[in-house]
Amino acid sequence: MPKIIKRRSEKKIRTEEDIRETVVDIRKRLKERQRALVYAAVIFLVVTLSVSGLFIYKKASMSRAMELELEGYRLFYGDYQAQAFSPSERYKKALEKFNESYKAKKRPNVLLYIANSHYELGGYDEAIKTLKELTNQFPDSGIASIAYYKTATAYVKKGDTDNALNALKQIVSVKDSALQDMALLETGKILELSGKTEDARNKYKELINKFPKSALINEAKARMGEK
Repeated sequence: MPKIIKRRSEKKIRTEEDIRETVVDIRKRLKERQRALVYAAVIFLVVTLSVSGLFIYKKASMSRAMELELEGYRLFYGDYQAQAFSPSERYKKALEKFNESYKAKKRPNVLLYIANSHYELGGYDEAIKTLKELTNQFPDSGIASIAYYKTATAYVKKGDTDNALNALKQIVSVKDSALQDMALLETGKILELSGKTEDARNKYKELINKFPKSALINEAKARMGEK
């Protein structure tokens, strides 16, 4: 009898110990799970705040860039608030605003007006350099053809007709460019001034044939001696 009681007692003790061990193990696992959940929550919060902060920063940068760009336009085009300045002062101040805007947010239209400001100030080399940056950095911006045209006019101002013609040739290669007819007309003019009359006539003919609805056809015909 005593032996049987002893065995039951031992079995009971082992069972209670097993239960306690199981409870402790469960508690440990729960703590680990809670810790993991806390870590996950913290990571999620950090990521969320980082993304939100980045979004807010970008939004603020964009807003500031737009404000500076607008100030640049007002100065460049000489609205009533900018009429107190001389043209050269306006262009210098506009250039400053456009440069600040581009630092805040890099956009192709701002680069175009940085170049326009340099051009109006007689800084043709700086204008060309900026326009090349525009066409290299933003080839699909939609204003690449305008940049090439402005580049051509800057080269003409410098007396560099070869590079002017190359810039105009780039416009013709831009798909769906709205300035292709103008590029052909300006190419003809440069060739005509260079004494290359026959080459100029070919460009005028190309304009007439390719763009029959262009508003520039009458000028092209006039230059060819046609009515």
